[in-house]
Amino acid sequence: MHSEDFREWLKKIGVKAEDLTRDAYEKLKAEKAKMDTETRRKCRLFWATVSVVTFFIGLGLGHLFF
Repeated sequence: MHSEDFREWLKKIGVKAEDLTRDAYEKLKAEKAKMDTETRRKCRLFWATVSVVTFFIGLGLGHLFF
C-alpha cells in the first residue's frame, strides 16, 4: 500500500491524517514534559549508542552471510 492509497483508505473510513499527526505530536509533548532535560539527554545517549552498536553488528552479519 502506497502513501496515496493509505490516505485514500483513511478518508474512506473517515479519519483525517492531520488529526492523527496532531494527536501524535501532543502525546510526544506530554511524554517529553514528564522527563527532565538531564534524563532526556541520557536517554538520547543510550539510544545513539545502541543504534551504532546494532549498525555494526548488522554490517558484520551482512558481511558473513552475503
